[in-house]
Amino acid sequence: MIRIQISKTLGLAFTLGLLLAVSSSARANCPGDFKPAAGEPLQMLVLGDSIMWGQGLMPEQKFSWRIKCWLQEKTNREVTQQVFAHSGALLTGSAESPRFKSNDGEVNLPYPSINEELDHARAFYGPGNTKVNLILLDGCINDVDVSNLLNVTTDPNWLRERINTSCKAGMHDLLKRVTESFPNAQVIVPSYYRIVSDSTADNAFIRLLAKSLNNERPEARRMSDKELRDRLIKLSEVWYRQSTVDLRAAVDAVNSELAAENLPPRVSFVEIDFWPEHSFSAAETLLWNFIFGSTNLSGLRKFIVILSFGTNAYKPNDEVREARIHSCKETFKEPKDVKETPAEKSARKDRLLICRYASLGHPNEMGALVYTEAIKGHLQWMIDKAGWRREKNSEPLP
Repeated sequence: MIRIQISKTLGLAFTLGLLLAVSSSARANCPGDFKPAAGEPLQMLVLGDSIMWGQGLMPEQKFSWRIKCWLQEKTNREVTQQVFAHSGALLTGSAESPRFKSNDGEVNLPYPSINEELDHARAFYGPGNTKVNLILLDGCINDVDVSNLLNVTTDPNWLRERINTSCKAGMHDLLKRVTESFPNAQVIVPSYYRIVSDSTADNAFIRLLAKSLNNERPEARRMSDKELRDRLIKLSEVWYRQSTVDLRAAVDAVNSELAAENLPPRVSFVEIDFWPEHSFSAAETLLWNFIFGSTNLSGLRKFIVILSFGTNAYKPNDEVREARIHSCKETFKEPKDVKETPAEKSARKDRLLICRYASLGHPNEMGALVYTEAIKGHLQWMIDKAGWRREKNSEPLP
């Protein structure tokens, strides 16, 4: 009984913690004594899920913020940034009224959806929508559902179809709305990455984790440790390759539609250089992990660690976990005026646990730097082409 409960807890936290989980705008000052030239600032909009939000990162560590600061330096213009991305966002939301709400983007909630983020951005800019210059946008992994990538019984062909529906068709529809809503903006869509690979640590902890994610599936319980590992690696590889193909196809389709209207292409797909050795719990991982997740603890020490999972003794190693935990507790606290059913209470407690560990599997500070450099590499040639640069001899703003 104890082992079953531990496994269930591990599975819930890891599976849904990886869900690339409200709206808020990160506030931080760029380094240096920057004095922009006179004139209007560049307008930058950030839409998407937890990767675009920067799960587990301080504001100044997020790649969207680094891009903002880099653009200021390169264009000699102030860059104003609005962030509507948040953890857990789906492409399209449900018509149901949400039970839980939060203004903290760290709290993984499926709403507002990314299409609703777009609606909020349109309302925010109003007639000024034509002045938005750059949009960073991602989405579709939460619609595919990371739990399907960590379920060893998931059929790879079924997974490819689901990815195609979300990352190609779903993203195409979203991108079409984005380009129509902000007719002068350049749009950057980054790729996703492998969650698990053959470089993921093959130690006692990871083997236990793989079993815990699948302990309620009879077919999975009959698999050896090697079979479990091989299936997880294959599913993650399918996800990475198919999502890359489909996101690129969605971008190409929207650009073709713009060309059919005699408009220039404005959407760019940027593949991020995350390799197998950068996946979860690999020696050179670029993803948030457990504080002890890469160790080779065994015997009694390992047992103590497993028993302490979900307590302060076992934490994700991200930068904002304590602040996130506080927001999680506020968001998923027991309601005072509503009687919960046993199922509702259980679901709420599960969501609280999931929220605490939401950073797992997201880019850490070094991972965010890799995203930054990939996007900068694409924007480098776009700055002059889009006419964003202002001469340094322009009169600076007071």
